[in-house]
Amino acid sequence: MVMRRIFGRKKDDDEKDANAKSPTPEEIEGETGEEAAEEAEDAPIEAGTIPYHTSLTDRFKYMFDDPDISAGLKGTDEFFLEFMAMGERFWFAKKAKGEVEFGTGAVPDEDVYIRIGNDAVGDLLGASTFTEFQGFYMKHYKNPEAGKFVKIELRKDVNGLNRRGYARVPLLKLLIGMTR
Repeated sequence: MVMRRIFGRKKDDDEKDANAKSPTPEEIEGETGEEAAEEAEDAPIEAGTIPYHTSLTDRFKYMFDDPDISAGLKGTDEFFLEFMAMGERFWFAKKAKGEVEFGTGAVPDEDVYIRIGNDAVGDLLGASTFTEFQGFYMKHYKNPEAGKFVKIELRKDVNGLNRRGYARVPLLKLLIGMTR
């Protein structure tokens, strides 16, 4: 009785809850398991999740195309990023008012050169959200271990990079190590 007074419930409410019955299967107009599975496949990916990728290049392609992760990318002048991961070199670049391009090999006159350890690649590919990806990336950047490291070499000065738009784009800001 005291609990009912504290929570503002009357005895009538408790009796109604106890007498309420759950709907029978005939009352539920549900879907079959196949229909539910089809709808689950067609449903958009939950906001903030990153789909599974087998390579870091594919993961970065996805993130550069994602409007939330690469917000403000169209406003950047240009950028040239070169990566070394799993024994391979690859790059991402954007020319002024152009689209993001990618390729393998070295890029001349890159803005940033990023080396990622083999074990760190596994963590980055296993991240299911950008926040989790960001956490792994910064952890391996700030506290490198054998095989789990992210080494960032800025080939141009930070002020110049920020003027060109690196500070406005969450992904670029993360990649150059400016995320705190």
